[in-house]
Amino acid sequence: MKLIVNITSIMLLILSAIGSIEAQSQTSNRGSQPAKLSKVQFVDNSFMECVYEHSNYDPFFDETNIEDWVLEIGRKASKYGNYNEYRLDSIFVADYNGKPTYDEFDEVYKKVGSCSLTETLKIFNENKLNHYEGIFGDNYVYTEELPEFDWKISNETDEICGYRCRKATAEFRGRTWDAWYAEEIQISNGPLKFGGLPGLILKIEDEKKEHIFEAIQLRKSNKDFGYQLRSFRIPTDRKTFNKMMYDFSTDVIGFLGGELPAAVKPDGTPAVPHRRLFYNPVEID
Repeated sequence: MKLIVNITSIMLLILSAIGSIEAQSQTSNRGSQPAKLSKVQFVDNSFMECVYEHSNYDPFFDETNIEDWVLEIGRKASKYGNYNEYRLDSIFVADYNGKPTYDEFDEVYKKVGSCSLTETLKIFNENKLNHYEGIFGDNYVYTEELPEFDWKISNETDEICGYRCRKATAEFRGRTWDAWYAEEIQISNGPLKFGGLPGLILKIEDEKKEHIFEAIQLRKSNKDFGYQLRSFRIPTDRKTFNKMMYDFSTDVIGFLGGELPAAVKPDGTPAVPHRRLFYNPVEID
C-alpha cells in the first residue's frame, strides 16, 4: 500500500506540536482567552463569488486530491483562495464578531477541516498578480504581470453551473488547457491565474485531465477581501519559488537537511525511505 502525505498534513502536525508547547507555557484558562487571528490587508470589495472544485491527479501515487477554492471578484482586484479558510473567516465574523476564544477557534476548525493559506491576488489596474504561499512554515510572495493567453475559441459549447459556455484552448506554462467560459457573465477572469476571455471561466482542464477546475456555485457578494499579513514574508520570483516547492515536495527530508533510517524490505535488504509528498503542480514550465 502506498503512503501519501500531503503538505497540509505535515503542517498540521507541526502546528499541533507548536500549539502543545505553547499550551504548556500558558495558564489553564487559555481556552477562554481571545484567539490571535491573522490580520488582513483589504484591497477591494467583492460583488461576485465563484466556488470551484479543483481535482488534482498525481500520477506518481495514482491518486486524486479534491479541494474547494473560491474566487472573490471586485472592480479593482480579485482573490483566489482556499474555501475552507474563507469559511473559517466568515464563521468567526458572523458568529463570534471576529473575536473567537481559543476554544471556539478549535471547535470551528475541527468542523471546517484543514485549510491552505495559498492566495493569488490579481490587481487589474496595475496589471499585476501577487502569489502568496508557504513552504514548511516560511511565508513567500512573488509578483508578476497578469499572464497573457493566446486563446483559440471554438464553436463547441457545454453547460456549466447552469450557464451556456463556449470552449477555448491555450498553452500555458507547459500544459495545454481547455476552458469553458460564460459569455453571459462578462468578467474576464477565472480560477487561479487564468483569464483573458470575454466571459468568466467556469471550467478549465489540462489535456491530460490531471487538473480540473469546475465551478460548483456562483453568487452575488458584498464582502471586503485581501491578503493575510505576516510578520515576515520572503520575497522571491515565480521560478525560484516553484523550484523550492518541487525540491520540498519530491524530497521533503532532504529539503530539510535530514535523513531517515533506512527501511527494511521483507527479505531483509535495505529500502529507500519514502520521502515524497502528493505533488503535481499546475505550472511545469
